[in-house]
Amino acid sequence: MGLVCTNHTYASQDMFDPDDKISGGQGFIYASSIVVAMKKMKLKEDEDGNKVSEVNGIRAGCKVMKTRYAKPFEGVQVKIPYTTGMSPYSGLTDLIEKKNLLKKEGNSLVFTTSEGEIIKKFRKAWERNDDGCLDTVMKDFANQKAEVSTAEGDDEQ
Repeated sequence: MGLVCTNHTYASQDMFDPDDKISGGQGFIYASSIVVAMKKMKLKEDEDGNKVSEVNGIRAGCKVMKTRYAKPFEGVQVKIPYTTGMSPYSGLTDLIEKKNLLKKEGNSLVFTTSEGEIIKKFRKAWERNDDGCLDTVMKDFANQKAEVSTAEGDDEQ
């Protein structure tokens, strides 16, 4: 059974452990399978990712404080502009780069599809999903997974 709870945090007074502390005792921490600490920051960027002086939204800083499923203490920032809301592609460029699907080549990032098509764009173009480049990566990845699962099914017969 899944359960989502929220709780208040307060700044740590310990100079050797600067992470925020959860109020209400340690029961939440011991009983939970995953604990994510979130904080709200100002988004001072326009639609193109250029820095501006006015606030155009929020940045949600999320840090995994405890997990039983993955590597703990990983953090990510999610940009949520007031005008458009959160992008469905937020963080996808960083993820596929970590998985070595995108290769750095000079100032650009390059992806080669399974058919040999090469997509080369600057980082901001990848993050904006110019020409549907991220959609192409996801379709290619899904096709590769389908081919692998089909091949495994053929081996069992």
